Amino acid sequence: MVASSGRAVVARRRGGPERLVLADREFADPAPGGVRVAVQAAGVAYGDILLREGLVPRTEFPVTPGYDAVGIIEAVGEGVTELVPGQRVVVRTAGHGGYATHVEVSQDFAVAVPLDLDAAALVALPLNYVSAWQMLTRVAPAAPGGTVLVHGAAGGVGGALAELAQLRGLTVIGTASASRLEALTARGVRAVDRAGDWVRAVRAAAPDGVDTVFDGVGGATSRRSFTLLGAGGHLVVYGITAGLRRGRRSPLALAGTAAGTLRQSALGLFGKGLGVDGYMSASYVPAHPDRFREDLTELAALLNRRAISPRIAARLPLAQAAEAHRLLADGASGKIVLDVGDAESRTISTRDGAVVDGR
Repeated sequence: MVASSGRAVVARRRGGPERLVLADREFADPAPGGVRVAVQAAGVAYGDILLREGLVPRTEFPVTPGYDAVGIIEAVGEGVTELVPGQRVVVRTAGHGGYATHVEVSQDFAVAVPLDLDAAALVALPLNYVSAWQMLTRVAPAAPGGTVLVHGAAGGVGGALAELAQLRGLTVIGTASASRLEALTARGVRAVDRAGDWVRAVRAAAPDGVDTVFDGVGGATSRRSFTLLGAGGHLVVYGITAGLRRGRRSPLALAGTAAGTLRQSALGLFGKGLGVDGYMSASYVPAHPDRFREDLTELAALLNRRAISPRIAARLPLAQAAEAHRLLADGASGKIVLDVGDAESRTISTRDGAVVDGR
């Protein structure tokens, strides 16, 4: 094996999107149990913004963001037996490293996929769809025929939650900005304007309460959502986007989020027959690699059968990672993807319908 030369997007210190710069880099041989992948596409996620802003504990700068990628195995480390060079894989990083021409990951977090599936659709799976699937099937399963509330139902994880919940026979109430309500309704979601009195609207749609609330906002949104649960219901909190303002660290917003956070004692939950669950992909996935591979394999099969169709908000070249972060902070509807290898097309549509030539 030989090391590979390539490029990576690097944030040398915390700050705004302008901190993301493209730099030359050498990629070493994979460690034992690891694989080195020539990346075709990398996913952009809110966790990348938190990383860039220095809000992820124990982050050491300089750092390359990126949780998920798809590409071709270039080399394998000692002890790797089930994956071989030339295979196409979709991978989950250890929380950083995906915005690059090459990435090394443990074989535990790489799943072989067909060559003919779209790279952008595939890269939506390891973070957005696996997170949604695990919350729906492992953290707080709801029986078919039930009703769930999904906050940010037009976003990356929220959109995956809405689609997968419907696939599992659940009625979905979804909050979103006014401009996205029509699109949600067209997909069978009971859309609610998040800027209005959404608590009243949800109560009207589900008078007996909802079975599960999936909340990636946190703070007061979690506290108000708790009041909407029906008997035996669960609130699942998986993010704190309320602590950011347009994708930037905000001490005032963080303080407000902390002050507005739901506080319930174990005895209080017991007496009400309700549950509050937290899901953090960065903790859950590394602790359960077998579950990750099982869930990602199932989702890839659903994609191959066209049972799911990840929404792609934008596709940009690697050099425009900063613009990708700006689009995400503005509220992208679906997954934002960085095309790293030779893409079939670099013409993308932004959230407002404008056409951008990313070449």
